[in-house]
Amino acid sequence: MKFEVKSNEELSAMESQDLHAYYTAKLTHEKEELEARVKALESDDKNEDLAKEVKEMRENTLKTLSEAIHEQGMVMQKLREGGLSANQIKDAEGSIEAILRERASDFTEAKNSRHGFNFTVDTGVSKTVGDMTFAANLSGGNMPQAQRIEGINDIAERVAQAYGRIPKLAVAGNTVDWVYETAQEGAAGGTAEGASKNQIDNNFVVTSVSLLKQTAFFKVSTEMLDDVSFMGAWLRNKLIVRLFLRIDSQVLVGDGTGVNLNGVYTQATTFAAGGFALSVDNANNVDSLVVAANQIRLANHSGSLAIFMYPNDVTALKLIKLSATDKRYVDRLMQVGSTMMLDGIPIIETTAMATGTFLIGDLTKALIAEKGGIMVDVGTDGNDFTKNMRTIIAEWRGEVIIENNDVTAFVKGTFATTNAALETA
Repeated sequence: MKFEVKSNEELSAMESQDLHAYYTAKLTHEKEELEARVKALESDDKNEDLAKEVKEMRENTLKTLSEAIHEQGMVMQKLREGGLSANQIKDAEGSIEAILRERASDFTEAKNSRHGFNFTVDTGVSKTVGDMTFAANLSGGNMPQAQRIEGINDIAERVAQAYGRIPKLAVAGNTVDWVYETAQEGAAGGTAEGASKNQIDNNFVVTSVSLLKQTAFFKVSTEMLDDVSFMGAWLRNKLIVRLFLRIDSQVLVGDGTGVNLNGVYTQATTFAAGGFALSVDNANNVDSLVVAANQIRLANHSGSLAIFMYPNDVTALKLIKLSATDKRYVDRLMQVGSTMMLDGIPIIETTAMATGTFLIGDLTKALIAEKGGIMVDVGTDGNDFTKNMRTIIAEWRGEVIIENNDVTAFVKGTFATTNAALETA
């Protein structure tokens, strides 16, 4: 059967299975041609006078041709076992064809005269022995495969400090109202026999707030959700964490404008030095906090207090000395476990606070009104369906309430300003 040689364009368009079949047929055809040449050389020497002269040359030539056939047989075996790539097959067949072309005259002369020659066929199967390294002996990938640590190394997130410390109110609608007392008129007093008793009265106002929505969402391809087994759960958890930290920050320091919550810091009473104005020698941050706590007590609030500060300011508090000349630390500051205390009041570190500021107050006097917890939904939005995307959305509705007569249970300030207000003139 005649073998049909394919062009480079035809070879490039062939599938790997067809390509291997083609090269197997091609090498078989070449092997048959080589065997035919050996037989022709054996039968060509009819002149007995030349037999002795040609014998040695023919033996060498036949041995070389036989080795070429053997080498080509090895190539075919490797090919059947899938041990050769297409590039190696091309190298092997190319080397045989080149040798036949280069040695054509040698084959002709060997039949008519004493002319010994030999050649080698480079099949690409054997290489020069040498040191093995990944760099020199490996291609197309990694060996061994890298071991993957499970999951994702998350960016460090701020610890929520405010939300969990404030009482919650579950709300069915979207508005919360309350009644507060605005004035007290008259006074209680002693009454003499036959005299009129002391009349008093009170004025009241009803006020309300509306719940505000806080949201966040991811858009992610269905391929990412399908191909990475943990990605769906990780994205939902990350979405909840990031929205929750937004809520926690807003509960503490939201400025109350637009869609921002009316945070505790915004509603708190501003620091007032009162009777301690311009009377404290070498006033420092500890002095400001002590006077702020006293301000709350003067407003008749007797609950447990807590102090919120930026971490740098807490560290600065630990470094305060008694005076410029007395290098002892302020012994009223105590570390209990992981919590620092000033006169028994816990100091809570959080990056939600602005540096240089503080908030002190009775957290039981605040209230978080919320319409359930954080809700998470997965669906399609806009052209998600046609683009194989999914939208994962989280939302929460709520507001911070400090009833009007409880705002004096909280005091806020900036250390640079409060310290200056206390410092002796």
